[in-house]
Amino acid sequence: MTSAAPKKKGRALNSSYEAAIVLKDYWEGAARHRVEGRPVAWVSGNVPIEIFWALGIYPVYPENYSAVCASIQRAQEFCETAEEKGYSIDLCSYSRVNLGIVLGKGVDDPTLPYGGIPRPDMLVTTRIPCLPQVKWWEVVREHFDIPMFVVDATMVELPVSESQRQHYLGQIRELIPFLEQKLAVRFHEDTFIETLRLSDRAAELWLDIMDLRAAVPSPVGSREMCGNVFPLVAMLGNPKTIDFFSHLRDEAQQCVQEGKGAVENERIRLGWDNIPMWYNLKFFSDVEDRNAIFTYETYLRYVWGGRMDLNDPWTAFANKHLDVWLNYSINQRIKTLLSDVVKFKLDGFVFHQNRSCKRFSMGQRDLSQVMQEKIGVPSLFIESDMADPRAYAEAPTRVKMETFLEMLEAKKH
Repeated sequence: MTSAAPKKKGRALNSSYEAAIVLKDYWEGAARHRVEGRPVAWVSGNVPIEIFWALGIYPVYPENYSAVCASIQRAQEFCETAEEKGYSIDLCSYSRVNLGIVLGKGVDDPTLPYGGIPRPDMLVTTRIPCLPQVKWWEVVREHFDIPMFVVDATMVELPVSESQRQHYLGQIRELIPFLEQKLAVRFHEDTFIETLRLSDRAAELWLDIMDLRAAVPSPVGSREMCGNVFPLVAMLGNPKTIDFFSHLRDEAQQCVQEGKGAVENERIRLGWDNIPMWYNLKFFSDVEDRNAIFTYETYLRYVWGGRMDLNDPWTAFANKHLDVWLNYSINQRIKTLLSDVVKFKLDGFVFHQNRSCKRFSMGQRDLSQVMQEKIGVPSLFIESDMADPRAYAEAPTRVKMETFLEMLEAKKH
């Protein structure tokens, strides 16, 4: 017989408090790198991040910075600055936050979080998660007058085909000498392989945590894990990431062994699709107050943290970067989600129709319909935005969520 941990404020896992320290260290490290005259690259989601750490190039992740701004309720002011400069409110809110900073008071403004964003020497993005990212980076490129590289990739159904893999690796074979030439660095394959080893170990630990959350009761919910994911985004190949995830995994594992859940008297288990509302992670906590928990997210499970078979490192490297949710065909998304809904014993699913990330929101109605028809799991749709709070309607969203939970509870009887 299992028991739930006493309800407590803050985090279910004490190790989660380390996340703020890791994030602060990352941004302060980027600033030191810039001051010391070492190269800094601005990168976007799903770039081959290990290459940058192996080359000694500090990868700065402005999308995370936009999320940080949203979490401290400052995203709207930067979005409005970008809109005053002529950028549409319909553009991605991550881009509007960043452009509002770059074209407004500037990246060196001391009132910004962590004292500002280090100026880039290079811009690198990929078409895998986001098509508008390329246009956003072009504006930044013109502003700073610096080089830019775009990594191309095709959408996939698993397993990744050889032609898709070779197309991606062809881009990487162009990227590495481009970085060497433009930033005066030198690529060493031994260093790269060691970076991949560290990256894969971090991914292994992260996926262990994700799997542990399938336990009943679940040891940790979405709000906490959304705060813990950042090192998997921009710090793969950094030993500090392994230390942090080791602490999280060990503590979550202990909770599972002892039958302790993050929510007292867990009754309802939920899944979440898309990027969360960074300005309102309390949404997840409010659900937990009703003995429900979000214990699965497509964003945390399939956007970051793929494994690699280092017996064939280049093949594994390409497979990892192509095998991400945002690069899946609708058929692949359906197959993956149906399997995971059963594995995580989910009672219901919430789809965030994110006005900023249209590629992530693509196909959600199809996913919902298939889940209902195939395995009888109902869905709820909420409309909002990941960073711009003006797109979120608190009262109607709360009512919709409460009604959905009541319906799921009634099904239990």
